[in-house]
Amino acid sequence: IVEGCGRRRYKQDFIKYLIYAQSSYDETISRLNMISELYFNESELDDLKSQYSVLGKRIYNFIKYV
Repeated sequence: IVEGCGRRRYKQDFIKYLIYAQSSYDETISRLNMISELYFNESELDDLKSQYSVLGKRIYNFIKYV
């Protein structure tokens, strides 16, 4: 998102960077799920997933807004 911030004047470019952020969110959630199967304390992981869920919703809503 920061990378695309300088491209705000060019709406399509800015949206592209927001979509990259959304993709990174999806990738992070996937990795957290893999980690949970191997190592992590579930309560710690649930906290991370919850925080990332809020972030993902905010990114999605921001894309819709733009």
